[in-house]
Amino acid sequence: MLAVLIKGYRAELGMLLSIASSVLIFALLMPYIKSITVMLTDLSAQTGIDTRHIAIVIKIIGAAYITQLGAELCRDAGENAIATKVELGGKIIMVGLSMPIVYSLLDLVKNIITL
Repeated sequence: MLAVLIKGYRAELGMLLSIASSVLIFALLMPYIKSITVMLTDLSAQTGIDTRHIAIVIKIIGAAYITQLGAELCRDAGENAIATKVELGGKIIMVGLSMPIVYSLLDLVKNIITL
């Protein structure tokens, strides 16, 4: 709310306050993100899922959150076109990160078919 009030008087300071509050909130959430990462790693060890796949999923989730944060900051600054490009870039990165899982799935299907 403070950022909205300040934007009415000095837009650049309101934008800086928005960015600073976003970074602060993200920093405060880091311990929770770390515990989720540990739980997913434990879960993969218990189920026998390759930890590389869990690491890829965690990276994709991180890329999604960072992309959303960046796009929202651009929208707050009134740059909708740039926000759209940030979202597109994030989607391309997520597809690129997911390719090893896609290859593993295709390899699994190939092995099932050849049985």
